[in-house]
Amino acid sequence: MVVIINAIVVSLLSVVVAEVQKECVLELPTNGSRDVYCDAIPYKVDLTHTNGMTKLDISQNNLNGIYIASDKNMTVPTVDLSRNNILNPCHVAISNMVRVDSMILSFNKVHNFSMCSDIRNLTLSWNYIKSLNKTDMVNASSLEVLDLGNNFILWIENNTFVGMPDLQWLDLRGNALTRISEKTLPSTTLRYLDVSENYDLDHTTVFQPFENLVELNIAKNAELAPVVLGSGPRLQALDASHTNLTEVPVTPAPLLGSLILSGNAIKAVNSGDLDGFPLLHLLNISANRITMVEDDAFGRLDLLIVLDLSNNLLETVPKSLPGSLEKLNLEGNRIQNLSVEDFEGCKRLKQLNVRKNNIRHIQELTFASLLFLDVLDLSENPIKMITREMLTGPVRLKVLKLEGLTAPETPTFPFTDTRYLNRIQLAYSKHLAAILLNDSAVLSSLFQLEYLDLTECDVISLPNRLSYHMPKMKTLILNELKCVESWLRDWLCEIHAPDDQHSKLSKTELRLRNYRPQKLKSSVEGVQCRRDNGSVQQVFDADYCATITTTPTYRVTTTTTEQTAVFARLRAKDDPKNVHVAAKTTHPGMIVFVCIVLLLILLACGTVWVGMRGDALKSLHWRQNTADVDYQSIEIKSLESLNHVERW
Repeated sequence: MVVIINAIVVSLLSVVVAEVQKECVLELPTNGSRDVYCDAIPYKVDLTHTNGMTKLDISQNNLNGIYIASDKNMTVPTVDLSRNNILNPCHVAISNMVRVDSMILSFNKVHNFSMCSDIRNLTLSWNYIKSLNKTDMVNASSLEVLDLGNNFILWIENNTFVGMPDLQWLDLRGNALTRISEKTLPSTTLRYLDVSENYDLDHTTVFQPFENLVELNIAKNAELAPVVLGSGPRLQALDASHTNLTEVPVTPAPLLGSLILSGNAIKAVNSGDLDGFPLLHLLNISANRITMVEDDAFGRLDLLIVLDLSNNLLETVPKSLPGSLEKLNLEGNRIQNLSVEDFEGCKRLKQLNVRKNNIRHIQELTFASLLFLDVLDLSENPIKMITREMLTGPVRLKVLKLEGLTAPETPTFPFTDTRYLNRIQLAYSKHLAAILLNDSAVLSSLFQLEYLDLTECDVISLPNRLSYHMPKMKTLILNELKCVESWLRDWLCEIHAPDDQHSKLSKTELRLRNYRPQKLKSSVEGVQCRRDNGSVQQVFDADYCATITTTPTYRVTTTTTEQTAVFARLRAKDDPKNVHVAAKTTHPGMIVFVCIVLLLILLACGTVWVGMRGDALKSLHWRQNTADVDYQSIEIKSLESLNHVERW
């Protein structure tokens, strides 16, 4: 039957298509590109010459239909036909020799649901479907995943999904449904159900019959509360945001791990409200009206990892935070002070956000217990002074955000442990930016820094040795910069990496295009600076960069010692101290000579020292690190004999 249908569809489409374009043979390119360009995409796409392909992308080609064929048996996991002009899924015909597991038809012009191919995963989001009937699903018995989000579905006929025993994932978000029940949806097989953003679903909707649900999304259905969830014996994730809830739902769901209640009208979190969710690891109660959290409200959530309480009305940090917590978001509250007691129980905390509060004072050593903290955001708070003692503790910090801080009384840059720091954001913090750029001690420790934001900090010039201090810098954001010495131009050449349109594609993915996309410019190509006379100069010069040879010999013979050191650090992958020493060396023969002299001195000193020690010295055992010679890797235990030491 399927063979006959396919043959009919192919014949009909061949009539619809005005003319069959010249053949565009698909072969996996050998030049690193994953694009195949044709003057026009033909009606028939022959995959015979491809092998091991994981994805065929034919999106954005203004296609009305297509026939995918092959002379050999093959499986294509994913075919992407999004953003075309396809009116019906059956206008995508597939040969019996080709098996497609997943097909994406989003952003087309489909008005009626239909299937003519044996597909397990079908995406029809952002189309024009208005209803679903039993007759639509005649050939859909193999479907496991069906995405019908953002259509215009108003009505679903009873028992529409009866003939789909394997359907487990159903997305109906962004439609116009008013009510659903176990008769309209496959209540016995569904594991994932998304009915968010329907807006008109009313409170008579009952989810109790869906006993096998693992994930349920009912967000942005303002009339749905109070929602009846039933016992939820298998429910692991629930999104009930923007449903007008006034309190935490008390429905027991013993396996629930993710609970999102943002955008509701909850005013308090009481002790015991969350006892029905013992396995909770993510809790989002942001954008509510919470003014009070009882001391033990989160204390029994021993597995909680993420807690989001942003955009509420809290004046203090909640007490008894779980020791398992790794991400805590308190942005947009009314917290006035931070103390040592606030976070002393959060030993595993990795991300802390207290942005946009009313914080005026931070007690010294407040973050001392947060040894694993990666991200700290103190931005947009009325803090007058930030001392180094206030930020002492997070030795592994990678991201430091101090945006929108006047902090006029801050004497020195407040963070000193920069071993892992790779991102600093100081936008609108003029005082802190000035301190940082004038503190050579701090700058010299920022070897790992990759991102520095100085937006609206009135920075018009940079220290000449900035590239030496920050050799791994990839993003530097300024408003306007005075034209400086040539090192800035050389620096942009070093970090310039043209965007590769194909680098994000897997080696087994193939894109079929009837046009060549325009190549995007690298971000550094737009860098400009202003001369003293007011004229604007383009800093990046592609022609100049092309003339720079990257070989060390060229660097030594054509640049100064200082420039050589800068370029050596720019390419450094190991410890900066080793690179600094190597950059000052100007001749290979000199290196050998110095090494020989040092070795002779070492042997002479060792002989004299051993002679003085006499028989008290027994043996010497040493070992070398496999990667680099490091004095810390030498261990002296005992000396066996004088002869052994002399030989060494």
